[in-house]
Amino acid sequence: MDKRRVVITGIGVVSPYGAGLERFWQALAGGESARRPIQGFDASVYRSGQGGEAPAELLADAGARARCGDPGEDSAYFLALAAAEALRDAGLGLIFDDAERVGCVLGTLCAGMRNMREYGAAYEAGLPSPVAAETIPAHYQLDFLARRHNLTGPSSLVSTACSSTTDALGYAFDLIRGGECDRCLSGGGDVLAEMIHAAFNGLYSITTGEPRPFDSERDGFFIGEGAGLFHLETLESARARGARIHAEILGYGLSNTGHHLTATSEDGGGEALAIRRALDDAGLAPADIDYINCHGTGTRHNDASEIRAINLVFGDAAERLHISSNKASIGHCMGAAGALEAAATVLALENSLIPPTLHTRGDEAELRSRLVGAEARPAALRRALSQSFGFGGACSCIVFGHYREDGHA
Repeated sequence: MDKRRVVITGIGVVSPYGAGLERFWQALAGGESARRPIQGFDASVYRSGQGGEAPAELLADAGARARCGDPGEDSAYFLALAAAEALRDAGLGLIFDDAERVGCVLGTLCAGMRNMREYGAAYEAGLPSPVAAETIPAHYQLDFLARRHNLTGPSSLVSTACSSTTDALGYAFDLIRGGECDRCLSGGGDVLAEMIHAAFNGLYSITTGEPRPFDSERDGFFIGEGAGLFHLETLESARARGARIHAEILGYGLSNTGHHLTATSEDGGGEALAIRRALDDAGLAPADIDYINCHGTGTRHNDASEIRAINLVFGDAAERLHISSNKASIGHCMGAAGALEAAATVLALENSLIPPTLHTRGDEAELRSRLVGAEARPAALRRALSQSFGFGGACSCIVFGHYREDGHA
């Protein structure tokens, strides 16, 4: 059976900048940093007290929560806002009539962790819990979204650390092109949880200054939060209803470094395998890629292995590649990072503009590609790669193409 072509017709975002795709893109492309002192918990006891929290007014907006169906957990709230925006963008209502043919694949790492802490603290103090127990498991956001939008087709929750939502998008892509469903909501949400902030401080992965991906003096990232949600459908369906097409998904690849629970591979070999598999799945050569939205954490080992992986796959073609990292702007949004960075990649294709990588000099010795620095760079982009490399050795890459009416990406 011929594989069906899959396109993106709706995107919704909640980021440390706030709610909405337009706000996200304007701030990201404009070089705005979302890094600020953490307010949600006492971060003064850690090496770094900086993070990328969603704006306090959004978190406290009871009206917005009510319009989203009153989700009892913040990542589900972010995701509900993003889903509503994605469906509006796609020209669709909230409820699907063809529910059995609509899938839902989400990814997360930290969902429920804030609620778990509150629940445990109340229990220890002998007080009633301010949160419901059913909002603690990570799968709550999948259950909430499925009930809210009547999603009764294939569904799954992916948790592969920092690559969770890249894997969610890849799985949704496979479901549609393989004929198991006709459309899918995919992405995921995450929260800035104290437990994770503490752990990364203990690993010396949180910067005490500014995040500087691919800089020789880089010392880590800050943690962000938010959600990204995509409405995917077949090209045939999108054309039939005259939908706006943001981009086409061309391929997806994944691998495992098989190296270490928290450390990246030293030679970039595991990461390179995921890139090659994504290109092979898309039927593309390395020279066909114009831009890579890098994982780009700004940690010493991750950036080094990512550069080596790019050099391994692209060879001399690496020198004409544009690359950038969003994490210097919005932080590392954990499980939601892949979805937010995929959104940035698609918007870069649509707008022929690559958002900046803040604070970096780009002087890492092995770097051969054209790193976009302090200011956004206009560029004619046809195809782009968004890549995520997580703990446990999980490596995931997805290829997007700028859709043209002549049918070629």
